[in-house]
Amino acid sequence: MIQLRRISFRDTGLKYALSPYDEPVAHVDPGETLIIEVEDASSGQIRKKTDRRDRRSIPFGNPVVGPIYVKGAEKGGSISVSIIEITPAIGQGATYFSEFNEDYVAGASILKFLGEKFPREPKICKIKNNQVYFSEELAIPYKPMVGTLGVAPHPEGEAISSGVLPGRHGGNMDLPDIGPESTIFLPIFHEGALLYIGDVHAIQGDGEISGTAVEMPAEVKIKVDLEDEAPTWPMIENKDEVMFVSTTSAGIGLEGAIKTAFLELALWIEKKFGLNRFDALMLCGQVGKVRIGNLWTVAAKIEKRYLDALK
Repeated sequence: MIQLRRISFRDTGLKYALSPYDEPVAHVDPGETLIIEVEDASSGQIRKKTDRRDRRSIPFGNPVVGPIYVKGAEKGGSISVSIIEITPAIGQGATYFSEFNEDYVAGASILKFLGEKFPREPKICKIKNNQVYFSEELAIPYKPMVGTLGVAPHPEGEAISSGVLPGRHGGNMDLPDIGPESTIFLPIFHEGALLYIGDVHAIQGDGEISGTAVEMPAEVKIKVDLEDEAPTWPMIENKDEVMFVSTTSAGIGLEGAIKTAFLELALWIEKKFGLNRFDALMLCGQVGKVRIGNLWTVAAKIEKRYLDALK
């Protein structure tokens, strides 16, 4: 039996940005399967109900493992990352509020004006038998996903936080679709691609509206490969759907991100299946779906059964 290469945060340390300056933690071959051991979004600060997120000692969130250098990956090309399996590392996750969540949901200035704070006691959620125990009485499905996955971004020399600011490079997209049996296609901006991964969730709803999913340390089995065509924005494929990702940025709100994602999807349908781009956009207008990751990220998707009719 072939022993898969394991890359662990315990050996590499925790990173809080996707950066072209970091030394690679590993060099991998195209087509290689890896096991990546990641810490949770609180950097391991919350394991029991009496623990609190302490941003004085660890100010940043969403630690990642990386960068992973993919041999043969060249600027202007594309890599794919297939998520094979996500396994809880300690059999539990946690969801909680901190200063970040207050700003994410309500706006810190409003809460300060009102003299209010969100409660700080975390909810520790056991994970067993493919269930996440939100409480002793309420079990919800275990639907693991990778919240932060991306490559070192463009432009040259820039580093981007692993906790905010997703973009063309991927990053903190928090899309529930990035889970087992899905493949993510990313454009390459630097030699080796410089892949980062972290911020695993046991389950997360659309919009991650409380600001924190059920965050868990985990082992993620992935396969990394080179691709012939480079998407402008991240693309995700699973057995039933294809989707394109877009994000908010300076001057572009969620409405603009939704439009961009659907336009990218329509252009891809034209290129892949020969359907006129305007007809493709009309098709998306009838059967397209929208997935909201965090409040900065959207995926425009279409079911493959509609595309199969175009072959």
